[in-house]
Amino acid sequence: MNDARDIFLRRVYDRSFQDLKTLSAKLPEDTVITLAREVLLHVASKADPDLPAPADIETLALDLIHHDPDRAAGVVRSIQTAGASIADIYLHHLAAAARQLGAWWETDRISLVDVTVGTGRIFAIMRGLAPLFTLPDPGPRKSALFAAVPDETHTLGVKMAADLFRQKDWDIDLRLGATNATLAAEIADHPPRIVGLSAGGMHATAALAKIIITIRIHSPATAILVSGQVVNDAPDIVALMQPDAMTTDFDTTEVEMNRLWTATTPQ
Repeated sequence: MNDARDIFLRRVYDRSFQDLKTLSAKLPEDTVITLAREVLLHVASKADPDLPAPADIETLALDLIHHDPDRAAGVVRSIQTAGASIADIYLHHLAAAARQLGAWWETDRISLVDVTVGTGRIFAIMRGLAPLFTLPDPGPRKSALFAAVPDETHTLGVKMAADLFRQKDWDIDLRLGATNATLAAEIADHPPRIVGLSAGGMHATAALAKIIITIRIHSPATAILVSGQVVNDAPDIVALMQPDAMTTDFDTTEVEMNRLWTATTPQ
């Protein structure tokens, strides 16, 4: 269990699954349905259409919704032991399983409860895989993508933060008014080392959860910092989303940004 290549360190897998389960319990049902669909949609989109689904994909899909939380982890560990690469597990097996769960959900073969369990375990497995992914080599300057969560109207804070970091010689790419799909595509094509997300308050928790899950799927190694009034209004809910940092003022944000840059940059 302590092997560096073991993607199922209990604390990573268990905490990720439990936090997403607890988060789902705190959000409205329509938001939970949206998050489940987002996980299935984005993970399934990673599947290579030119590759056939693995023969045992139904087994993996069934194990993802089994009452035994170790079943799916055991199947994926066996796939890894058999020689599959991390990318193959992530892009082929999990993507195909997500596609299978989505098809079963659409035909009412499985319930919303099954889907939330299955998507939670897919996400937990991906969180376990994340440390094994790498980012492109950094440029000569520290850089980050700053964005207000989709549909957020309170954007003055993130604009000011972008300007202040630019004055400190950071290369900041600022995105305002971007949709979840637009940010997902950009992050997938050009994975940033750090994404700073700004959300104005409790009203933005659903959108924040959605974009964090999207980033985790499309760029597992990217660090995420959350700031804004939402951290004051709903710190417990934001913490369940497992950002890499949460801040409420510029000085703390600067400290955390430098920490995350060091943590994600090869030494």
